[in-house]
Amino acid sequence: MAKNRYSGVDTYAAFFIAYKAKALTRMPIFTFDDYDDLQQELMLAYLHAWPEFDPAKGDRRSFIKAVVNTKALMLVRDAERQKRWTGTRSVSLSTPVGDGDFPTTLADVIDHESGLWGSVFQEHSQAFAEQRLDIWRMLAAMPDDLRQTYQALSENSVSEAAILLGIPRTTMSSRLKKLRKFVEDYMTQK
Repeated sequence: MAKNRYSGVDTYAAFFIAYKAKALTRMPIFTFDDYDDLQQELMLAYLHAWPEFDPAKGDRRSFIKAVVNTKALMLVRDAERQKRWTGTRSVSLSTPVGDGDFPTTLADVIDHESGLWGSVFQEHSQAFAEQRLDIWRMLAAMPDDLRQTYQALSENSVSEAAILLGIPRTTMSSRLKKLRKFVEDYMTQK
């Protein structure tokens, strides 16, 4: 048995807490350096719960194991929760976005159809907002026929876009070639 370094504490409780703390340090989420902290957390949980022990309801050892095991599970859960943290942080919708040529805020570049809580949180990142701003600038510089082609093709196939715009499919294909060339030229200028 482990040496009981906690005076006034049940010997079995001290032994089981030391055992459980050592078992936790073998898990990948904890290190051996965490041993004392884990042992202290488990001991505090035991000491806090001990006044509620009723010998008429159950065995002392079972009570100690239940309390210590429950706290150990909570420690594991909390450690895993911290590892799952994505690093996201709150950002004001009035945060400036872009290079400063246009006074644009994050609220201006969020798609109004999907709102703040669209299908993926990544959509609302700074990089995505800047990409949308670049697309808006490119659309503003585009001739009307190419802008209509872009908007029709953003949600439809080539054939559907041709029908939607009321032009032959061959004309749509030639507009698509012009659109690709315009985008390539715009991107090389940037």
